[in-house]
Amino acid sequence: MKVPKTLQIFIPICLATIGIVVFFSLRSLDNHQRAKVCEPDKLLTQKEVKNYDQNGIKLRGGTFFRKVILKNKKELKIIIFLEALSPQKWSKVPQSSIQYIGKGGDGNWQEWLRPDFFYALDVPTAATGLAFGRLCYRNGDAEVESIKNINQISPGKITINNKIDLSHSSPLPKIHPYTVIVNTGSNYRDSLGTETEVYFSTDTLSSLPEK
Repeated sequence: MKVPKTLQIFIPICLATIGIVVFFSLRSLDNHQRAKVCEPDKLLTQKEVKNYDQNGIKLRGGTFFRKVILKNKKELKIIIFLEALSPQKWSKVPQSSIQYIGKGGDGNWQEWLRPDFFYALDVPTAATGLAFGRLCYRNGDAEVESIKNINQISPGKITINNKIDLSHSSPLPKIHPYTVIVNTGSNYRDSLGTETEVYFSTDTLSSLPEK
């Protein structure tokens, strides 16, 4: 039996709509579980922990490690989603060192539907490492990289590192050799420095695994 042309158009649209609804419903459930991880209202340096490691860190399953090379060639160790930090070795990055840049991403369709929010973070000059709390409202972790270049492509539009396209409505912050860009995901509630905590250490950190 020949299917009417209107149904040939209508059925794929319905299936695509159902798929999108299911996808975002599953994301919402996962985000709810993630938010439960972030429920404690104490800062990472205020939690009572007895067994920090030699870097002053209490790790948890799923902790993410990486290195970032700044524009001045300095290497930073990055730790994301940890359980607690020693207040003797880690300090909170002042909010004045953090500035919202804009929203966007790498140009794929998901970024077009739900753009990510990006911040410029001036790393304290003596810092040897940064530590970030987990994003509570988005399925993922904070992403950190050095800023190699910024190009203005049109009024209100910039490209960072030739791959991150952002829309911005305010003057751009001054970029220093020790400035990094931080992606906090697609939910504005994961604002950097408040909801998504960020700390620095000036101690000599021992080697960390990379993942």
